[in-house]
Amino acid sequence: MSFWFKRLFIGSLLILPATLSSFAQETRIIIHSADSTLYDQRLFNGMQRSIGHVMMQHKDLTLYCDSAHFDQEKNLFIGFSRVHLIKADTINIYTKQINYDGTNETARLKGDVRMVNGRIRLTAPVLDYDMATETGWYFGGGQIIDTANTVESYWGYYYVDKNEFFFKQNVTLSNDESTLVTDTLRYRSDTEEMWFNGLTQIFGDTNYIECRKGYYNTQESFSLFQDQVFMQSRDQILKGDSLVYHRDNGNTEAFNHVEMQDTTEHLIIRGTHLSYNEKSGWFRMSREVEFIRVEDQDSLFMHADTLISFRDTVAQSRHIKAFPRVQFFRTDLQGRCLNLDYVISDSLINMYGSPVIWQKNNQLTADSTRIYLASNGIEHIQLMGSGFIITQNDTVMYDQIKGKDITGWFDSGKLCRVNVEGNGECLFYPDDNGQIIGLFYSACSTIRILFIEGKINNVIFITEPDSKLLPLKQLKESDRFLDGFNWMESLHPHSAPDIFIWKK
Repeated sequence: MSFWFKRLFIGSLLILPATLSSFAQETRIIIHSADSTLYDQRLFNGMQRSIGHVMMQHKDLTLYCDSAHFDQEKNLFIGFSRVHLIKADTINIYTKQINYDGTNETARLKGDVRMVNGRIRLTAPVLDYDMATETGWYFGGGQIIDTANTVESYWGYYYVDKNEFFFKQNVTLSNDESTLVTDTLRYRSDTEEMWFNGLTQIFGDTNYIECRKGYYNTQESFSLFQDQVFMQSRDQILKGDSLVYHRDNGNTEAFNHVEMQDTTEHLIIRGTHLSYNEKSGWFRMSREVEFIRVEDQDSLFMHADTLISFRDTVAQSRHIKAFPRVQFFRTDLQGRCLNLDYVISDSLINMYGSPVIWQKNNQLTADSTRIYLASNGIEHIQLMGSGFIITQNDTVMYDQIKGKDITGWFDSGKLCRVNVEGNGECLFYPDDNGQIIGLFYSACSTIRILFIEGKINNVIFITEPDSKLLPLKQLKESDRFLDGFNWMESLHPHSAPDIFIWKK
């Protein structure tokens, strides 16, 4: 053997293993069987044609079809008619045509594509599948079905090994309980969790929800909705920046810029944090709470730190509890206290903790008060314990009524009659043809007082009174006020915005 021949032979041996290793890295497509095979260099761009019961194998992929074109050199396979692809013995795909690149391990399936992976069913006109990354995607419309949910969209990606889907454009998810429509959705089939972005609408059996971002767990019936949240049930509307909802028990929490509307009772409640149960109707609103009772004639505006409400089964109405630092405004009535109860159907307001009521030029105080509202205004007010009514005539003259318990009746928004029960005292400025004639004082256990145009006109003593009329010129400053007099006009809320300012 010559030197040059030996050198060439040894060099070839050195090159051969590298060549074989490079060739082995690319696993070739193998056609195991077919009824007939045709090959012509001039036909099908050098492809061979297999017809009838074609079976192809590549790595963990097995494929059956009626006919196929195969380019052995380029490792390309095109299957036609009744295509059935089996991947790793777990994934089955059925379609009319497949274009498969064995080098890149990618496939395009066209025509009534149906993919089955355990409980997952995917259908689409066209499906691209990357066998190496276990990722499939469709465009032009598709549908995914699992045991609980059905999802339709224009674009869809399926990450098989992660049991995860990504849907885009015209996305609709539906199940037995609700239908979700959104722009973008990520979904995990093993945990039945989903994340959605863009304008999202959820149509349920008992409610409707709208938001721009959120999360939903089907198994746990738990939802988180964010960004311009709107929720409507049979008789409630709820808005907020974010909302947490448990479908099974009906519990809801809403945060920031929260507004709740009760369409049955004509209520609007605003605040920062809401806890609500849609089954019982109970809710708690806290932080910067505003309560509005919408009425045709005159709406009631109320503010408190916290408001709790529930359905009163006896009164068949909503019951409101507000605390602390409560203030309210209505055109014909304003007030403040530390705690307040309001029964809507009875139009009854109970005030506790240093209650003060302003009505036109009247100020009413007591240990606790009870206000009865009517459709045309105030019906009557009860002042229980240390009752005190002050009527301002001018900056120095105040008519005053004091007693253990006081009840006042109103007509067309004006105080018309007062009953004083226990330790009654009355101080007012009578006039004769428009001329003030003095200061009248009387003390009597039980007193009836009549008003005309909001001013004391007649005083009726049920028991023997202690009375006196003091001339104006003889009045001392102490004569002008009953014990306990406290004119609190500086605390008076004169408009709806004023209820948010708690003055001391």
